[in-house]
Amino acid sequence: MDWYVIDAVGVAYERTKRCLFEPFDLWKWVKLAMILMLIGGGSGYGGNSFNSFNSFSDTDTYPAYGPDHDPGYDSEFDPFDLIEDAASAVSSSAVLAIIALIFLLVIVFMYISSVMEFVLVESLVSNNVKFWEYTRRFLGKGFHLFLIRIATLLLSLLVLAVIVLPFIFINGMPSGDHLWLSLIGGIMMIVFLLIVFVLIASVLGSFIGMSIPVAMYRNIGVVSAILEVLRKFKLDWQQIIVYWVGRAVLGIIVGIVALIAVMLALLVTLIPFLILDLIVYFLLSLVLSGSEWIVLVPLVLVEVILFIIAMALVSMPFGAFLKYHMLSFMEKWYPEAGIPFGQGIDINIEQAAVSST
Repeated sequence: MDWYVIDAVGVAYERTKRCLFEPFDLWKWVKLAMILMLIGGGSGYGGNSFNSFNSFSDTDTYPAYGPDHDPGYDSEFDPFDLIEDAASAVSSSAVLAIIALIFLLVIVFMYISSVMEFVLVESLVSNNVKFWEYTRRFLGKGFHLFLIRIATLLLSLLVLAVIVLPFIFINGMPSGDHLWLSLIGGIMMIVFLLIVFVLIASVLGSFIGMSIPVAMYRNIGVVSAILEVLRKFKLDWQQIIVYWVGRAVLGIIVGIVALIAVMLALLVTLIPFLILDLIVYFLLSLVLSGSEWIVLVPLVLVEVILFIIAMALVSMPFGAFLKYHMLSFMEKWYPEAGIPFGQGIDINIEQAAVSST
């Protein structure tokens, strides 16, 4: 019996080489790197203080002062308290606004990431990266995928909570002289729960990832595509089990190679940047004594941006290879998906020359 996860490795390598190096196109690299980056993502208004201040006008609360007492000249009243309370209210509001903004940005990024999943698949299959055209084409399917990912995340957290609660109840019981046993048990429980959570999330993510090309090339909804993949899984579950194991091993190998490549790129880019910064700092110290940061800060920001771009370009081929591997596996395991490799990346040179003429 042929295992498609193994056969897909060589096919994915050839397709990655053909896409990125035959011929080499720097602008294609930049666009693919950008797509992969986008994929991988109470009462603080001082009300009590104002109520206390207004209560000074109630003579029943302070009978010792009498009806003629003017609370505005109370020696215990400090107007700076109001300023401090107002500042605290503004600070609390700012914190809430920042939290809301971060939450909104996370939601927006998750939607963009969902759209980019379709853009990446179409770009790799067609061997033609049309960023804006593909983005507009898959806004609807990306939104459906976004909703499914939200539901999947909530389901994973619910399953995790169901698993955690019994352990929390058990560990919350008095431990007596066996506190260290409870601590060890708690650590083991945390590790176990993390493994379970990662496995559940990985399985769900795998089915969702496989459904993307099915939804695209069979022109069906994402939910329908997931159901199609699940039906296929029931018929041929052995290939998927082996795929998960092989994919984990392949991910570790690719991750190690990618880490080595990124570290080498780090040295190649970081050392020249440091030398440049030292030279600029030395020259500026002769001219702008004490104000070198005015030039150095913008220079460092530019270097950071260039460094991020360089790291994205170096790591991009590994992400493209893994996506090609998944698509090549799907081509064998689920040929009904109709992934049109023959109309894109698999067109040979002679066919490409004829089509161009």
